Parts: sequence; C-alpha cells; structure tokens
Amino acid sequence: MNKKEFFLDTLKGGVYRRKPVWFMRQAGRFLKSYRLLREKYDFLTMCTTPDLASVVTMQPLKELDVDAMILFSDILIPLKALGAHLLFRDGVSPVVENLDIRNISSRAIDLDEVSFVYDTVKNIKKDVEDAALIGFAAAPFTLGCYVFGSGGDFYRIRSFIYEYPNEFLGIMDKLSELTLEYLNMQIRAGVDVIQLFDSWAGILPKEVYKNFIYPFNRKIAEALNIPSIYFIKNSAHINDVVSTLGFDCLSVDWREHLPTIHSKTKRCVQGNLDNTLLLTNENILIENAVKLLDATKNIPHILNLGHGVLPQTNPDIVKHLVDFVHSLE
Repeated sequence: MNKKEFFLDTLKGGVYRRKPVWFMRQAGRFLKSYRLLREKYDFLTMCTTPDLASVVTMQPLKELDVDAMILFSDILIPLKALGAHLLFRDGVSPVVENLDIRNISSRAIDLDEVSFVYDTVKNIKKDVEDAALIGFAAAPFTLGCYVFGSGGDFYRIRSFIYEYPNEFLGIMDKLSELTLEYLNMQIRAGVDVIQLFDSWAGILPKEVYKNFIYPFNRKIAEALNIPSIYFIKNSAHINDVVSTLGFDCLSVDWREHLPTIHSKTKRCVQGNLDNTLLLTNENILIENAVKLLDATKNIPHILNLGHGVLPQTNPDIVKHLVDFVHSLE
C-alpha cells in the first residue's frame, strides 16, 4: 500500500504495528522553509493564495516524510463566505470583524469568497497522489467561539447559550450549514479525509454539549461521504456522548487514554502524544512514543499529537519520530 492507502485503511479499522503518522500544525512555524515564506508574506496572504498554500501544505511531506498532509489554512477562513473580515496578528488571538452574531442567521453563504481553498486542493492533488490530503474546518461551536470573541475563556458564547437558547440554536444551524458547505467544497476539490476541529467544546458542561452542540456535529458526521476525524480537547466528561457522533475516528488530547476511547467507539483513534515531548530529547520522546504504540498495538490508531506542533519545536526531532515509526514496518 502507498501512504494514502495505508492511512485510509487504518481509518476504516485496519490494525498495524507501524502506524500512520502526521501532526497537527505540521505545516507551520517550526519549519525553516515556512518561516522563510513568512518573511515575504503575511499569514492571511499565504492562506488565500493557492500557490503559496499548496507549497506550505506539501512541505511536511517532503521534509518530514509524514503519511498525510493537512491543508494549510485557518479555521476562521470559512467566515469570509459570510462577509467577515479577518485580522491575524502574531502573538494575539485572531479578530473577526464585520460579522454581528445577532444577525448571522440571515447572512447568505457565498463560497466564491473562499474559492482559493478549492484551487489549493486542486493544486496539491495534481502534484501528490500517493499521500492522503486532509481537509478541515472548525466545528460550528468552536467557530462560533471566535465570532463571539475569544477573551476570558469564551465567556460570551457560554453565557449566551443560557440566556438566549433558541437564538443560539439558530446561530448553530447557520454555522453548521456554512461548515458543511465549506467541507463539501473541499471534498469536491479532492481531499481524501476531513478533520473537524472542535477544540473548545470541552469547556462546556456535559448537558450543554449534549443539547446544544452534539446534534449539529452529528448532522455533519452523517452528511460527509468520505472518511472523517473529530478532534476535541479536554473531553473526559463528555467522551461517552462524543463517542456516538458517528465520525470514523476520534482524536483527543494527551489527557485521554486511547484504548479506552476505542473501547467506547469501536473505531479508529488518533493522537495523542503530549506536544511538549517534542521539546525534550530523542530518548524521552521515543520512550513515550513506544508506550503509546504498545498501548494501541491491537487497535486502529493514527499516531499524532494531543494538539499542534509548538513553534519552538526542532524539526529534526519530529523527523526522528517519523523515522522511528516507519522503522517498525
């Protein structure tokens, strides 16, 4: 099997000692080749220019030999299809402008505003056929967190759910529609897998997640016609709910026990090395990777981190981990 076939077979339940390996935020600041491009272009320009986004997406494949690429973009990009203006500045949370949360439900979705994503996928698929390409989007709640404003542990959206529950459901319905249209555009362009990032859903109480978030994620999972991964952080209190969403794979952070997750879902799991292990040394990293690989040796598992690669990570240690995993064949 080539890399793509191996990755997709594992997603479908294939069990191997040698696991497919890729990393969230693998196309990013820890790579020198990426930093050189950032010296010439701002982040949003890189996301919205297909030739640049294609190059960045493929950098980890060429430099690290990972088994899958993830589209270089940002989870806020689909908001441009609702007329939002996005501001990205180094070291601070992104800002969403020109999008009033109270009238978001009446906004028309114009995918022409994000057609550069379609073109980027086409570019990549033209150049690479034997490695999986992962498309992605933020889940509706996580996307909504940034529309409401990211300050103070997202207190605005959390309080809004309690005070205006019916209006919040309308907002979620619109953001779900946007998310699904955006993902389907990527699928039409040729991505092999979809990952839905619900990074912030773990901040919610179980009943709030179950009543206000779960139905929309379930709808997305059921509508996708290619393999899918759901990523969530800090989810121990809702894993029994999350496990029934219907995605092909569940990706969790370093706090969770992957065999336990698999026992509940009977599906592929992804993760979940602590990303700070990449800041230690090769011996410590491999020791912990072996523990994870031993724990998941009898279940379908994609090796990844519990969150994204940190920008201060040395790419040599990431390559060392990839080479070690590949040596297990």
